[in-house]
Amino acid sequence: MKAWVLASVLAVLGTGAATAQGGGSLGLDDVLEAVKADPKLVAEINDELNKNGLKVDGVVCTGFRHANQWTELSGARAAPYECDIGKRQIVIRADRMYFDAGKRPIGDMKRANPKRADSFKETNFRWTWKPVK
Repeated sequence: MKAWVLASVLAVLGTGAATAQGGGSLGLDDVLEAVKADPKLVAEINDELNKNGLKVDGVVCTGFRHANQWTELSGARAAPYECDIGKRQIVIRADRMYFDAGKRPIGDMKRANPKRADSFKETNFRWTWKPVK
């Protein structure tokens, strides 16, 4: 599943009016891999884990799931991510740029052709904490 590995390593955002989307679960380890370019975000997540005596592998998150019209990315997870860590939930948003098989940018979620998109990169992470309901 080459596209998912690349997507996790790289990063994400967006809500597309023209493309179907859904949610899907993923581990906090996958979220940390996706956001590793932002050390402040990673530190806040690790601090919250430590405050609650939790381990990364004990936290399940949800994220945007690319639908099947994303030929190479179908099922790949992206921001926004939501993770319940102890009594607080973090919601992480990001900007997402898609690339074709030649690694050329083809636009954000609203502009990229799902049949040509081979990978994506997430940048400009933004997050909020709120109490778990």
